Amino acid sequence: MKPKLVIAGLLLLVIMFVGCGKKTDENELYQAENLVQGLAMLGMMTDVDAYSNSSLCAPPLWEGPDSFDVPDEWADLYYRWTIKFPVDSQGVTIDTGHIYLMFTPDIWRDDSAYVDSTITQMDIGLLADNRDIWFRAVVGIPDTTHVTGNFKWNWNTTWYQYAFDNSTIDEAASIDITTSSDIRLSAQFRFAADGSGTTEENWGKFDQTIFVKFEFFAEPDPQGYDGYYILLSEGWKVKHYFKLAKPAA
Repeated sequence: MKPKLVIAGLLLLVIMFVGCGKKTDENELYQAENLVQGLAMLGMMTDVDAYSNSSLCAPPLWEGPDSFDVPDEWADLYYRWTIKFPVDSQGVTIDTGHIYLMFTPDIWRDDSAYVDSTITQMDIGLLADNRDIWFRAVVGIPDTTHVTGNFKWNWNTTWYQYAFDNSTIDEAASIDITTSSDIRLSAQFRFAADGSGTTEENWGKFDQTIFVKFEFFAEPDPQGYDGYYILLSEGWKVKHYFKLAKPAA
């Protein structure tokens, strides 16, 4: 399994898994499948080559950098681009929002001494004007051997978040997924240098109860499977084998 396959998918995170019952049902199986398929998404975030040069020209509609009214946990220096969100075929707009972006170093500043520098971090956010809905992602390369990141979606008091540390030289990676108290879900993934992961270190949890465990193979087995998961509701006795969906090249 390549490093690009070990980052949990953005879209699949919000439907990753639900509940922990005494008997297996179709929903539990479906949500476990969603979680493992999420491991095959968002490979571009671990592509070190994307940060190897600063050939990212500022679009003409960006303003800043400046201090903007953003959530407290964000930094305050961003470039901003105002957008609108249509909600139907007639173009009726439900809200106005802003995209915020900041590179480290700041290669877009007019007098920047870093215009030809290598980007070491990208911080991007999306914030609605009229509702407490936002998304923020911070992706960086703290050294030449790791890509790290933190993603969070916020809808009022409901939020989803995960952080990762992904090796650029082998298959090692770690992922931690957390959610707000109204969802009560969390997950942990730990991958060894060869891309394998054991059921002791790869699991999904509801409240304080682990209800699904995952085993990842270093290489697909003869049937082409990348691993399997087992469920608490089945007494950990049934192996459900899966194949990770590979992102397009």
